Amino acid sequence: MSFRRPSRSTRSVGFTLIELLVVIAIIAVLIGLLLPAVQKVRESAARTKCQNNLKQIGLALHNYHDAFGALPRAGERRNELSWHVYVLPYLEQENLFREFDLATAGDYRGMRKNDPHGFRRMPGYLCPSSPRERAPTAAPHRVNSGEFVGGQPPYTTHYYGIHGPKGTNPATGLAYPADASGSEGGFAKSGFFPRDTTTTAQDAGRRLTDATDGTSSSILVGEMSWENNQTGTRYRTWVRGCDSSGSAEPFVCAGTKNVVNRMNTYATNVFNDLAMGSQHAGGANFCFGDGTVRFLRESIPLDTYKALASINGGEVVSGE
Repeated sequence: MSFRRPSRSTRSVGFTLIELLVVIAIIAVLIGLLLPAVQKVRESAARTKCQNNLKQIGLALHNYHDAFGALPRAGERRNELSWHVYVLPYLEQENLFREFDLATAGDYRGMRKNDPHGFRRMPGYLCPSSPRERAPTAAPHRVNSGEFVGGQPPYTTHYYGIHGPKGTNPATGLAYPADASGSEGGFAKSGFFPRDTTTTAQDAGRRLTDATDGTSSSILVGEMSWENNQTGTRYRTWVRGCDSSGSAEPFVCAGTKNVVNRMNTYATNVFNDLAMGSQHAGGANFCFGDGTVRFLRESIPLDTYKALASINGGEVVSGE
């Protein structure tokens, strides 16, 4: 009897266990290499969207300036509404703006003010990279009684007008002008956004021509969208402007900040001095007086950073 050797065509074809494990390992490595790239692209898109938000805000402020001959103040003390409310018509939000009660005296928490408008999410006032869109109620983000409804805090903003710097002007050796009223850091006076000191009609703010240092060298609006495990910043509703809280003079302006500390500085005890910063790696976005938006590194020298926050300090800025 004779036996025939099986032909090659009758053998089964497939992966061995070792080959399969190698393929799986290669795929895992490729996915591991791909994920950081995807995350980097996603963050790049979010940073670009953030810059576009600031660009639109800068354009709205310029259009407001054209209409009224000056920029808005940090907020109107007579109704305690922020400048964010007053530029709504120039952000294609005319109908929303008309819903606000601008004439009634009283604070921002009244009906037709924070309730319900503070609970309206404003995408153009929010950085997409930030995980926090609402003003949290837990310490140290203390939200005043009545500022939230149904246990939910209102939406915040991540873009703040600049009062100016505090500290010593390196060009003159003198202190930057500031009002030290209240316990929340007072108000710098050499930026684009002065506080409102009256409770009468709407007051004009700064003019762009007041920036004798040059609008391209003076910060108009800065980004504060960062946090450090919920303890790095204290947010408030986007409708809230300057309030006095029983004092003869306002000592908190929620929509504006002094420039005192470096970006992403972990300090929450002085509200008006909260640091600019972001979830973007290495710095934050800023809109300058000429409407341009630039990314400033958190490593920028503090004197240079303060000089950029001043509109008329006479400092020489060699680089950013």
